[in-house]
This record gives sequence, structure tokens and C-alpha cells, in this order.
Amino acid sequence: MGDQAQRLREIARQQKFAPIARDAEKKSQVYCITSGKGGVGKTSFSVNLAIALSRCGKKVVIIDADFGFSNVNILMGTNSKYNMSHVLNGEKMLNEVMEECFPNVWHISGGAGMADLLKIDHARLAQAMRQMAQLEQNADYILIDTGAGMNDVVLRMISASDHTIIVMTAEPTSLIDSYVVLKMAAALPEKPDIWTIVNKASSEAEAQKTFDSFYKVAQKHLKYDVSMMGYLPRDNRMTNSISALVPFVMQYPSSPLSLRIQSMANVVSKVEAEKAKGIKSFFTKFWKG
Repeated sequence: MGDQAQRLREIARQQKFAPIARDAEKKSQVYCITSGKGGVGKTSFSVNLAIALSRCGKKVVIIDADFGFSNVNILMGTNSKYNMSHVLNGEKMLNEVMEECFPNVWHISGGAGMADLLKIDHARLAQAMRQMAQLEQNADYILIDTGAGMNDVVLRMISASDHTIIVMTAEPTSLIDSYVVLKMAAALPEKPDIWTIVNKASSEAEAQKTFDSFYKVAQKHLKYDVSMMGYLPRDNRMTNSISALVPFVMQYPSSPLSLRIQSMANVVSKVEAEKAKGIKSFFTKFWKG
């Protein structure tokens, strides 16, 4: 399977990120994928969801916005020399920092670019927006893999996205930290659309119990109506796929975990996009705060 993944990478790298025939009014859907703490499988989920969406016939761009511990490139088997900072500084064009890791799945390393975006002036923002328009023409979905935990940058990403997915586990510390994320999101002028995923669950019953506990606290203290996107079972072979630099859904496509990720991608691919704000709106709102 590692050889197959490598062949797919080579095919992807020979292709160009060029405008395709899309409805001019159609906006890319922006998903912010975040977590209250590290180690819950957020980035692994982001990468595998991107590939699963591509299998639904969608074009996906995943932006690694965890500028402290960027791991998307590792899981994708890429080694990006440039990142979003080079685009914002005018050193590189957007297509020079993008890499198509697999057919219809592109990766952009955020570097410190997301934080740098807060410091640029209107002129540079306008220039960056013209670059971002390329994403709108090409990508059906933009997945933004944030850093774990909460800070101003992550909160702005949540606020600016169309949807936010909080990845948690059944561990009490994960529940507490996920609640902190929700509490800060609830204080925003507009409540974000938030879904939750219980990852590494030992059983469906454990996952449902975890979500029920989270939902009750959210309702009681925040009056926040969060939705459960689903759960992902623990599979100890995940470490094998990470070591092999092959996404799990490619290495073990028939496993219960892969089938559930694909099922989630099928659900996401059917979400109506009429209210999608698009990538230019995301970056503008992120910049304004």
C-alpha cells in the first residue's frame, strides 16, 4: 500500500492546480478542525477526511494552521519548502506553496502565516485575497487543521469558518478542554456551527456516553446546541500508517475506522453549500477579528 500511495503522490505532482469549470456563484465550504488538547487524533482525522472527500468526487485543500507543531506534511508524506507566510510577504505565488499530495487533495503549510495575517495592512491583504481567489475557483472544501487548545488565532478561525469540528476522546481531560473551546466559541457575536467527533472510542456506547455528557454540560451552562458528527473506533494500526507515511484510509480501506471516516465524508459532501461564505470571506473575517 505504501508503493500505491507513492504512485498516487507522483501522479498528483504532475498535475497543475488550474481553474476548473465551477459555478461562479458557488463558494468553497470552509471547515475548521480543532481540539481542546493534543493527542486526540485531530490531524490524522483531518488528513483522512480530506482523502475520503476526494473519493466522493470533491476537490479538497487542507491548510496546516498548527504553526507550532505542523504535522499534516508528515502524514501526507510531503516536505514543503514554502508556506503561507511566503505568499503574504509577496515572495511566492499561492500555486508555488501548494502541493497536490494525492489526486484532488492539496496541502498548504500555514507556517506562521495565519498569525502573520493579523499583522498585514489593507494593501497586502487585498493582494493575498487575489491569491486566495484561486482556491475558490478550484476547491469544493477547505479543511483548516488548527493547533490544539485555544488562543486568539484559533478562535478567529472558528469564527470565520462555515463549520467547526471539535475532535475529542472519552478522557475527562479531553472533555474539559473541549468544553473550554465551546465556551470561548459561545462568547462570539455569532455562534459558530459546531459538530463533535468522539475519537478512539472503545465502543459505540462509550462514544454516545461521552457525547451525552458533553451535550448536557453545553446545554446547561452555555445553552449551546452542538451536534454529534459521529464516532471513530480505536484502531491500534493507526501508528503503523503514520510510521509508513500512508493515510489510514488508504492503508486499511476496509477497516471499521476507514469505513466510518468515509461515511462522515459522505455526510459532509451532502451538506448544502448555499450559505457557504467562501475562502475570501474566511480570510477577511479572520483578519478583522
